[in-house]
Amino acid sequence: MIVQSMIVMAVKGYEMIHFDNYSLLASVLAVNFFLSFSILTNIKYWINGRYENSDYPVDN
Repeated sequence: MIVQSMIVMAVKGYEMIHFDNYSLLASVLAVNFFLSFSILTNIKYWINGRYENSDYPVDN
């Protein structure tokens, strides 16, 4: 949550975030979802690509 807060602060130009404002919390959670989705999708494609030509498929 700290990394996502720093990203939102850099994008919006804030120096400090107080989470009493729900819109700021929602933007941090949106960044968190986007980063998690993109990282997990890349890991999935990497695993599928790695085992694509092997004798042991990922899905049994």
